[in-house]
Formats: sequence, structure tokens, C-alpha cells
Amino acid sequence: MLFKKGLSIKTQAIEREFKTMLTADQFNHINRDYPFIAPFSQTNYYFELPKQGLASRHWGLRIRRFATFAEQTLKVPMVKATHSLLEITDQLTNQQAIQAIERQQPLNTGQVAAYLVERAIELADLFIWGQATTQRQTCPLPNGLLTLDYTHYPDQTQDYEIELEVHDIHQGAATFEKLTSKYQLSQQPPRNKVARAHIHQR
Repeated sequence: MLFKKGLSIKTQAIEREFKTMLTADQFNHINRDYPFIAPFSQTNYYFELPKQGLASRHWGLRIRRFATFAEQTLKVPMVKATHSLLEITDQLTNQQAIQAIERQQPLNTGQVAAYLVERAIELADLFIWGQATTQRQTCPLPNGLLTLDYTHYPDQTQDYEIELEVHDIHQGAATFEKLTSKYQLSQQPPRNKVARAHIHQR
């Protein structure tokens, strides 16, 4: 089980999330028990620097494509703030995303690029090392948003994950503990999708 707090610099919104991995049976059981909306697809393309320059900083940079739009996101741990994350996102058109992916380069304008350049990161040194596609379903709850993710990777591996994004951390902890108990979920911190994608490329 993982608790994460993220901060979007566009909205200054605090995100509080609980996550854990699921078996296929647990995924299907929860899917039957809650009124999830129809699933939608999102594909992440992950960037890195030579010698794992982003990973060594614990940074994550991706382009995420949806059906009708895309976004470029940089995630950076916040100093002196436990379980906190600075999340910088630029909205892209699908055409912009396709061009960036074909060039193997992130978009060189916007907040993400500015943040990287200000920290002496050479945008030309970045390259795409892998990808993963997720079918996501969400279900609004009184104190948050319940999400089920089914992700598949280029080596044909697939996995299942549950996420609860909450407004109140104490209520969220209680709700997630009930889910953990009811469905006998793992309480081990999961690897994030970037780490899992590293393992499961062709």
C-alpha cells in the first residue's frame, strides 16, 4: 500500500492517493462490486537521460496520450516533504504528442521544458526508453475517486492496480483499510508504473 501526495503547479491542488497491486480475481471482484464508468485507454511514453540521469534524481517524465488529447508531465519529489510530489503538466494536442514521440524528444516549450532547462537539463539529451498502455476505470465515492488500472507492457506482461484518491487523508485511510480488509489486498508498497515499465519492455 502506498500513500502519495502530489501537487499540481497549475491548479495548486493537493492529491492524496492510496495504491496497491491486485490479482486478476481481485480486480474483477472489485469491478463487479462498484459502478465504474466505461474504461478509457491511456498510453505513457517514458523519457530518460543517459546514465539514468532522471531516475537517479527520482524524477519521472512522460507523454501520455488519450483518445483526443495528450499531456506532458514531469514528476519531482518535493524537498523536506514526506510523500510529496511536484507534478508539472502541459496539455498537448495529439498531433504535438505524435511529433514529439516520433522525434524521441519532449516538447521544448511550456512549463515542463522551462523547469528542466532552469535545472541545466539538456532537452536534446532526453530520449524515449519505453511505454505502457493502461485501461482505466473510475468510480466516484463520497470521499474520493476509486480507480482500477489494467496495464499491459511491450513484453506482453500485464498487471492490475487499485488507487483511491481522496480529499481527507484520515477518511481516505479508513476507506482504503476497509477495501484492503474486504478484498484481502496486499499492503506492500507497489513499484510505480515507471519502474514496472522498465522491467517489461521487449
